[in-house]
Amino acid sequence: MVNIFLGESMKLARHYTNDEITLICNPTLTAEEVGKTLKICAGTVYRKRKQLGVIIHGAKKGKPSPNKIRKVIRTCIGKDCNTSFTVIPSQTKKYCSHTCQQRTANVAAKGVGSRKMRNPATPEYKKYARQVHGLSQKVYQEYKDVINPNGYPRTICGVKDGWQLDHITPIKECFEKGLTPQEAAQVNNLRMLPWKDNLMRQYGIST
Repeated sequence: MVNIFLGESMKLARHYTNDEITLICNPTLTAEEVGKTLKICAGTVYRKRKQLGVIIHGAKKGKPSPNKIRKVIRTCIGKDCNTSFTVIPSQTKKYCSHTCQQRTANVAAKGVGSRKMRNPATPEYKKYARQVHGLSQKVYQEYKDVINPNGYPRTICGVKDGWQLDHITPIKECFEKGLTPQEAAQVNNLRMLPWKDNLMRQYGIST
């Protein structure tokens, strides 16, 4: 009895004619205007447009684009640079490019220029390190006979007679020098080390 009641109370999906579909897809009409004509709410029009793959960008009918209103033109404050660029007023951008900022700003100042990007404590370094480790693993698999000709077992720290894949130039140093992950993971920068020696290197103790 409950199932019958629910079934009778459910509304059937509306079937749209070709003319109604054309009206819904008309980019010159707002969802509210289409809704009034078809006697449906604007939300239904939005959903139907999404189902049909219709994406309408820009301002509403009869109004200028808000993007054009809010954008302003600024002149780069970089040294010997008069390049103009367009931004929205809320942006604090003062330079036309990162390169221009590097030539002008004091890169030794905190949070300015390359120092911000080369700080090993930043998320950029963590992302860089993950990329290097991933690439190093692929290079190791390809050149295993060159990097590990003696077939030393690779293990985690603490395992007896265990070895680990080591970067001759440490990842941190590669990052600070501005080397790419591919350069840090190249075969001539990889070698096998006992895990104790590899661990000591992390604390600045040469082996």
